[in-house]
Amino acid sequence: QAGAPFDLIFANILKGPLIELAPDMAAHLASGGLAILSGLLIEQADEIVEVYQAQGFDLQTREDLGEWSALTLRRR
Repeated sequence: QAGAPFDLIFANILKGPLIELAPDMAAHLASGGLAILSGLLIEQADEIVEVYQAQGFDLQTREDLGEWSALTLRRR
């Protein structure tokens, strides 16, 4: 927290923790900063995007590989 706000946050964890952390991500990421979220299944990506959009993020890219997805989101 002492170094916040951050320009980049990378999280390679599962859906549940990513959703729980959404408010903290928003609070600790600078406006215009990027959050890269991975470690999630393709079928979970849309729900995670919705949660993060509600916290002030815009989806920049989505990369699907096999059954996994990685999201890059920019903080408004």
